[in-house]
Amino acid sequence: MKRILGLIICGVLMMAQQVYAQDKIVTEVPLPEPDYQSGRPLMQTLADRHTYREFGPRVINDQNLAELLWAANGVNRPDGKRTIPTARDSRDLDVYVLKQGGAYRYNPDRHMLELVNPAALRYTAAKQDFVKQADVLLVYVSNNKNREYAAMHAGSAYQGVGLYCASVGLNNVVLGMIDKDMLHKELHLNDDDYVIIAQALGWPKKK
Repeated sequence: MKRILGLIICGVLMMAQQVYAQDKIVTEVPLPEPDYQSGRPLMQTLADRHTYREFGPRVINDQNLAELLWAANGVNRPDGKRTIPTARDSRDLDVYVLKQGGAYRYNPDRHMLELVNPAALRYTAAKQDFVKQADVLLVYVSNNKNREYAAMHAGSAYQGVGLYCASVGLNNVVLGMIDKDMLHKELHLNDDDYVIIAQALGWPKKK
């Protein structure tokens, strides 16, 4: 009896360790380094940049996700400055990633995702049905008191993402019709943070 009880306790402890390990993996997700040689030349990318509102079921892998987030707001210099310009070097823009498995904040200094909510918010954040087909929804957030500056920073970020998408064949669309109040609550934003705009991403449907 004692032996059986001991085996049960060991099993419970092993399960607890596995759950703890899974929580650690989900809570912080390191991203691979961007491949700076990937994609097509800039002029071809500009020629192919389009808005697409159709998405297929293929999942965006970690490498593509890492590169598009780096394009949005990554660190590209030793002094910590970013791939986008910000007024007075404010670096006020945050990029949130809504995907299967939860909602994450992109940490550009550590180039990783930090879990903020395990719920699938991308299905409830958008007010247009086609967005629910997208694999990833990016949400651009700022706390800049000058909202014109914040909008400019978000525009630089989503244009960078749009160009990356065009360079590798991803579809994307920028969205204003999102539930900002819900996102503010479910992303656990601070009182002075506000949602600016969103961007849906995914691979195209197979023809």
